[in-house]
Amino acid sequence: MFCPFENFLIYVIEETLISHYIKSMKRQIKTTMKTFSSALNCSIFKQFAILTFLTICGIFYAIPAIAAENSGVAGQPKTLLRIMGLPNPKSSGVEAEASRAIVHDFLKKYPYYKVIPFHMPSIKGGMDEGPLMAIATGLPPHGIYVNFRQSSTYIDNGFLAPMEEILARLLSKNPKTRQADANGKWLADPTEAEIKDALKKLMARVIKPVQPVVYRASNIKRPGIPAGNHFWSMPTGTISSAIIYRKDVFKEANLDPNNPPKNWNQFLEYCRKIKTLPGKYGFYYCRGPNVSWSIYNFMVSNGVRYLKHGKDGKWRAAFNTMNAAESIYYVLVMTKGQFTLDGKTYNGSVYAPMNSSERALKWDRGEIGMQFTSLSYDRISELNPALVGVAPTPLSPTGHRGNELNCRMMGIFSGATPEQKLGIMRYIWYITGDQANRIKYRIYVDYGYGKFLNPILLKKFGYNNILKKIPEGWKKSVMTAMKHGVPEPYGQNTQLIYLKVSVPINWALNRPELLDLPKEEALKRIKEQLDIAAARVDKFMLGELSESEWRKRRVVGGLVLVLIMSVFALSLGYAWRCFTKESRSLYSHGPLKKYMYAYFMILPGFAMVLFVKYLPLVLGAPLALFDYQLVVPSEFVGIDNFATVLYDKQFWFSMLRTFYYVALVVGLGFWPPILVAILLDEVPTTALKYIFRTIFYLPTIVSGVIMVFLWRQLYESSESGFLNQILMYLNYLGPVTATIVKLLVLFFWLTMVGFIFACAIKLKELSWPVRSAVIAFSLVLLGGTIYPLVNAYIGPSALVIEAKKLDPAQVSGFAGLIAYLKTLVGQFHIAPLRWIEDPKLAMICCVIPMIWATAGPGCILYLAALKTVPEDLVEAATIDGAGLIQKISYITLPRIKFLILIQLLGAIVGAFRGGTNFILAMTAGGPNGATRTIGMDIFERSFMQLKFGIGTAMGWILGAMVIVLTTYQIRRMSRAQFTSAATSAAKPK
Repeated sequence: MFCPFENFLIYVIEETLISHYIKSMKRQIKTTMKTFSSALNCSIFKQFAILTFLTICGIFYAIPAIAAENSGVAGQPKTLLRIMGLPNPKSSGVEAEASRAIVHDFLKKYPYYKVIPFHMPSIKGGMDEGPLMAIATGLPPHGIYVNFRQSSTYIDNGFLAPMEEILARLLSKNPKTRQADANGKWLADPTEAEIKDALKKLMARVIKPVQPVVYRASNIKRPGIPAGNHFWSMPTGTISSAIIYRKDVFKEANLDPNNPPKNWNQFLEYCRKIKTLPGKYGFYYCRGPNVSWSIYNFMVSNGVRYLKHGKDGKWRAAFNTMNAAESIYYVLVMTKGQFTLDGKTYNGSVYAPMNSSERALKWDRGEIGMQFTSLSYDRISELNPALVGVAPTPLSPTGHRGNELNCRMMGIFSGATPEQKLGIMRYIWYITGDQANRIKYRIYVDYGYGKFLNPILLKKFGYNNILKKIPEGWKKSVMTAMKHGVPEPYGQNTQLIYLKVSVPINWALNRPELLDLPKEEALKRIKEQLDIAAARVDKFMLGELSESEWRKRRVVGGLVLVLIMSVFALSLGYAWRCFTKESRSLYSHGPLKKYMYAYFMILPGFAMVLFVKYLPLVLGAPLALFDYQLVVPSEFVGIDNFATVLYDKQFWFSMLRTFYYVALVVGLGFWPPILVAILLDEVPTTALKYIFRTIFYLPTIVSGVIMVFLWRQLYESSESGFLNQILMYLNYLGPVTATIVKLLVLFFWLTMVGFIFACAIKLKELSWPVRSAVIAFSLVLLGGTIYPLVNAYIGPSALVIEAKKLDPAQVSGFAGLIAYLKTLVGQFHIAPLRWIEDPKLAMICCVIPMIWATAGPGCILYLAALKTVPEDLVEAATIDGAGLIQKISYITLPRIKFLILIQLLGAIVGAFRGGTNFILAMTAGGPNGATRTIGMDIFERSFMQLKFGIGTAMGWILGAMVIVLTTYQIRRMSRAQFTSAATSAAKPK
């Protein structure tokens, strides 16, 4: 989740003068090294002498080169500009070629600037987390990429500088407005008239729908953020959404490729006709935590807005309308609606996976008929007009059309130096001006892409012959998309608005039984969920609370803070007493001086742990009491962060999911390493031992990213998914064979549960915590066994009964129980499982790959511990007639019980703290929050909402629960003794 330390270290070094010395030295001595290559075929001492001499010469020779490289006109030092979005030098596309030419021309015009691309390892591969982390570490981009959704966060946190004032300084006739003293203060300010004129020129370069996004006031009044409306970022490219469709797929489905769907009904009809083709889908959209973005065009076409700015200046949720419910119902019909064509019945007509990893592949293969895409006159050049058509979004039942409108925007980092602010403003003003557009259009025309460009600018720059080549359909579609574009949400805290709106949408998409209800009733149910989500957005995301409610929350927050402090104090005191008691016993065996060498040996490790773990903990603890800001001054808020967290239902939901996750990780993942170690220890020959140990250790060498993609492919929810294919093979078994398989599976399952119960009862030598844990695990397994019976007795939900018009007496009670038991007899009727797309299966689907990857490596420690079991004791038991189970139960496990206990406590603590990385990559907390653990919640609050105080408060609440287990683990470890005898083992006194 966090950027690798080594990458961050490399990034820091590259930003220092040392890196310039190294680079220059390498360039200068590279040729010289070839000359002396023959001289290196000598002794090691001569080689060292030669390399040292060359290094010294290279450094001194590089100094003038460095000075020349970093100097501007007439020896003036260059101003360093670190900019996001610079073209990749390795890219060979026409857009990259045009961008490079524009940057080159800018540097030719302004040689006293040095432009370098911003690069920073991002937290999760997104476009926003990288710059946020860079700002936190003090190495920010001076030119920041800004999107609509994140713009309010940047403004409210003081990251952006008002652009009209800086442009006014550039255009001012007074040179002192562009000069600053040694402390970074401007020598003079531009006049009000100059600022107004600069603002007017900035607004002239922005289309009207985008002007409210770039010119507005901050939502929060705090020191360091200018009051009033300001121009915060400049669009560098406009993007709108439209439909692209495969003409070949249309022809195959007997659809006219020159007549794309005009309205929702026609769109659904086209989707269903394409679905009847083997292996084809009518439409693609991505489900999961951002499904509200995937269907945003349907929403805005039907008049839905996710947020609205009230007359009182406050942002409020606006998506809880019947039009929104109708849009969701329409998507549900496309996704789950049953229809019959040509005598064959189909369920759904779209391809709607949890992630978009296969979208491009399926589109290139022609397996998807239509999809939404972001269009600009740059990106449309990538489409083949002979194969792909472009159409505006279809008309909604209201008769209106709408689509997402977005822009690539760039802002000026407020913490940059005055020279850097002027440089970034010059760069932005240049790349959005006519000269840059002339260069871009010239290159596009030279490459043969002129017909995809803006007709207005083509005419302006004299390319009249190109205007006749523009496809009329494409031109109309793009112009329509621009005309009806609706800016994506850009209000307060809206960087997470898609996640919030997706909750009721996923609720509806996971309930196909809504389609069995009358449409009015289904819309009513969806509207209820939208109301709940909207109220939550207003209350928790936008923060509308009365003063009396704040007082009540602060009292509760204060009590919890006192409780947390008490838990930490008591736990740390208890741990200190445990080690103090044992250390006194240790020192009684000899003088302290005897152990000085041991203390000296552990000092480096202790210092590293202190620096990496405890120092950040101590420095970060006060953040829970502050509204911490990265740029502007932070504000002390006392217990408000705790008061906010404790009344947040999302926090408690995440906490419950965390306990569920811990139960799965410990219950399913703790005992496999022990079992694997025992089995590997029983392998008869040395060769087989190495073979099996290598096989079990192989998952460790697999990269985490590769493992995620591997298992996501296995979890493919369609019939062609690997795991689904294996399961569906069972459907081909005959009634008798299928019944035998079911009974055998049930027999082995009950045998395993009974064996675990027997271990907990018979292994009396194990400590009571371990036996309690085993009993708890067996009870969980027993509960999982009984749950289907209880669920069958209770019957389906009221929504299913009402939708399918079922008789409750026939589907619940003993009738439902008998109906369930009858399924144990006869053939399998297994439908494709949705795996990580199913909220009921998603968490366990995330845990299974982790167990698969860690069971083999985890057994190494137990293999080492098994070597401490006396062989003569095992041989004696064998002679007495003890079997494998008896030897494991009464000899092996009791001898390693201390290690098992320590590992169990460590597994529980690690499960509470870990798993965020894998879940983030696998499901991102979805579907519908089913895998959202407390770690995911802390990550989201801290790094995506920039609410570091709330994230820290959540961390302290979690820490107060975990430290109790940690203290007990420390107590057990403090009583451990390690000996060097042949039968050495870690065991309590």
